[in-house]
Amino acid sequence: MRDDPMNRLKVKRGSELPWARLSEADVRLIRALIAEREALKPQAADLSNARIAEKFGVHLRTVDRISAGETWTHVE
Repeated sequence: MRDDPMNRLKVKRGSELPWARLSEADVRLIRALIAEREALKPQAADLSNARIAEKFGVHLRTVDRISAGETWTHVE
């Protein structure tokens, strides 16, 4: 498939998708929690990806992919 810059405006992303469980605000909060965890790693054992996933009702791999920058890349 060809990368068409004009098509990017038409493609639904993130919470616009009907099956999305997260909003852009949720992803920002997840990223903030991950950043906090990384800064306070020894003291922040409660902020594991599993705990974050449980809190938002999504699969662990969803939070793993957000953490790795594989998904929700359009959210800062």
